[in-house]
Amino acid sequence: MAIKPRFFMVEKEGRVVVWKFYNPPNNIWTGETHLEFNDLVEELYADPEMRVGIITSAMPDVFILHFDVGSLVKSGEELQKNTPAQPAERPKPRGVYRRGPKVVIAAINANLSGGGLELAMACDFRFMAKNAAAAQGEVNVGILPGGGGTQRMTRLVGLPKAMELMLTGRRVFADEAERIGLITRACEPMMLMTETMNFAKAMAERPPLAVAHIKKCIYEGCDMPISQGLEMERTLFQELVKSEEAMTRMRAYVSTGQPSPRQRIQLELEAVQKQWEDCQKKP
Repeated sequence: MAIKPRFFMVEKEGRVVVWKFYNPPNNIWTGETHLEFNDLVEELYADPEMRVGIITSAMPDVFILHFDVGSLVKSGEELQKNTPAQPAERPKPRGVYRRGPKVVIAAINANLSGGGLELAMACDFRFMAKNAAAAQGEVNVGILPGGGGTQRMTRLVGLPKAMELMLTGRRVFADEAERIGLITRACEPMMLMTETMNFAKAMAERPPLAVAHIKKCIYEGCDMPISQGLEMERTLFQELVKSEEAMTRMRAYVSTGQPSPRQRIQLELEAVQKQWEDCQKKP
């Protein structure tokens, strides 16, 4: 590993890398932690051996408290002294924020708010312990969610619910968060990392070029007129269908005989049952 992280404990299991955030006493997200995490995610994107990244907390009582409010106060003071004539040019997104070709998952083991929730929403999937709560509470200190919250939450839960959550700043626990689409799955606390890791390992077995192209179609296509989105989809489909991995997999599928709908359902049920049995075996 080229990066020597200060705020993350890094562990690898097969093709999955786990980043455990550690910035005691409260796991505040800062400019430094933001840059370091971006570097770690870019390292994942560049590593041909690794397929999936998981961000979680090394602290049991907090995932990410929020962004460093003290630094925001200093920024406000500077702006009061010298308001720029034009808004500063926003740097190009890096790390998880640029929606790269590999899968990044947030395993939310404890409470989070503000910038912590915005970071989780920037990930591709969010698994959350049922005793954890999330809030987008910037309105309570007179600001708005400036790390992508107004845009990503609205796309995840829809306009009315996003309006309610951001204008009230209220907390939602994992069961409600799953119900409204804010997270992917609510988990029993002791099973959070097991369920997240099982999902991550399944994602790691997916063809990487297909994963990258599907992500591109979804994230970029949702901001395009449908005609442009369909054109991009068509172009990327043609790239995939002629790729060596796709040809190998499709030929193998055809040679073994294509299952009937009833057989396919049975195979899927058996796979789900096996995953459940594997989970039950682990402490």
